[in-house]
Amino acid sequence: MAKIYIDNARYMEFIDDVATMMTEIAYKGDDAYVLSSEVGKEDVMMFHEEAQDYYNERYDEVETTLIRTLNIHSNEK
Repeated sequence: MAKIYIDNARYMEFIDDVATMMTEIAYKGDDAYVLSSEVGKEDVMMFHEEAQDYYNERYDEVETTLIRTLNIHSNEK
């Protein structure tokens, strides 16, 4: 099967969307989020530490599956 290359932004957006959905399901939606403690960004919602770790693992899994199963790759080198 020939490699398929797509725009890096679309590639990352797809993987992010799937990993985010998986994380929200695993952490019951809003329970995955906390307000940022970073100065100047206190009003920004972000995954809490455990949910972020889960998201990172799912992101890697989705990317690996996309490459292995569909042979789709980012066009960024």
